[in-house]
Amino acid sequence: MQKKLIILLMLFVLITAGCTAKDSTTTTTVSTSDGDVDIEYSVPEGAEDEWCPVGTTWEATNPQTGELANMEIVGTETIDGVTMCKAVLETNTADEVVKMEYWWSEDGETFIWKNYDAAGKVVSEISVKDGAMTMIDEEGNVVEFGGMT
Repeated sequence: MQKKLIILLMLFVLITAGCTAKDSTTTTTVSTSDGDVDIEYSVPEGAEDEWCPVGTTWEATNPQTGELANMEIVGTETIDGVTMCKAVLETNTADEVVKMEYWWSEDGETFIWKNYDAAGKVVSEISVKDGAMTMIDEEGNVVEFGGMT
């Protein structure tokens, strides 16, 4: 599943960077060491040049296992005075994490990544703001790193 998440993140970066055709739906198959994964993504017309292409969707399925992960860019939110784009990714796997929320600023300097379990409890959170990184685990333990810029 880790390889699949890496593939998800790579495609997510491509989509958010606007490297897709206008008003398109594209389907591709990516081979991994544990089988093929079918990936489909769609970018609404006019959204490909936006830093937050709302309505962009992405879905990966493993035909052998039935595992599914889908992502959608749902809009912008202002958090701590910073306007950020938000994407939601959900899976049907048996893994501990079944939902992820990702927010990022237009300049890429600020982001938040939250992972949730099937009960909706936050499993982990990573954020970067003003050059400092904060990581919080499911027990509430906090690790901070400063001076990343």
